[in-house]
Amino acid sequence: MFIDPKLSDFVRDCLAIRDEFHLRDLLGSITRSLGFEQFALVNHVDLAGPPSGAMVLMSYDDRWVERAITNRYFVDDPIHAASTKTVTGFLWRDVPRMLELSHRQKRILEEARGFGLCEGLTVPVHTPGEYRGTCSFGRRALIDLSSGLLGAAQMVAMFAFEAAHRLLRSRWPHPDGLPAVPVLSRRQLECIALVACGRGDAEIAHLLGISEPTVHQHINEAMRRYGVHKRPQLVVRALFDGQICFRDSVR
Repeated sequence: MFIDPKLSDFVRDCLAIRDEFHLRDLLGSITRSLGFEQFALVNHVDLAGPPSGAMVLMSYDDRWVERAITNRYFVDDPIHAASTKTVTGFLWRDVPRMLELSHRQKRILEEARGFGLCEGLTVPVHTPGEYRGTCSFGRRALIDLSSGLLGAAQMVAMFAFEAAHRLLRSRWPHPDGLPAVPVLSRRQLECIALVACGRGDAEIAHLLGISEPTVHQHINEAMRRYGVHKRPQLVVRALFDGQICFRDSVR
């Protein structure tokens, strides 16, 4: 068998998730199986008033959560900051090597120890067009990060966040969640990417070796297919859907 039976059951149950209470129970159980005591599945948003499209699900001590929200620790959370430096899981004790901590960030880590968060493992979850997120597992004692533990935590984070996204999408007003992604031609995507770079029609025409009216036509047709009327809206939607990437906009 390629994966542990408990992990296999977790994946199966995530695919049939019913609500946030069900997801919380699943995460609580798998957290203990991984050797941790607390978990946090969160998008990096304002925890004092999270937007409707964000997931905030955790089993941290209520006193720590209240303290973090009151002092707005989530704005400077060193774990969240470190998660932007990698796509794989990392131990909290490695954070000082990943970024230069401010005095406030050091204090946040120190205060968290008093609430049973002495060591932890965090897995970044970055989905194009969505809020950044992390799935974290905390405990009181240090832990050795084996390849097996890292792989299991990575899988738990991936399936848990996908289950959370399905729950969130089910609440959106569109009957099928997100509207279908329109099919765009290669030339249309090239034009959109250059619009994202701040290029005008004349510059795009020169770079692509086509006429200016043709550029205008490609962009207008892409906007029509997306049902938008402004070029910034077109760029945002294309980025959200993964039709172009962020690197295209800074090339």
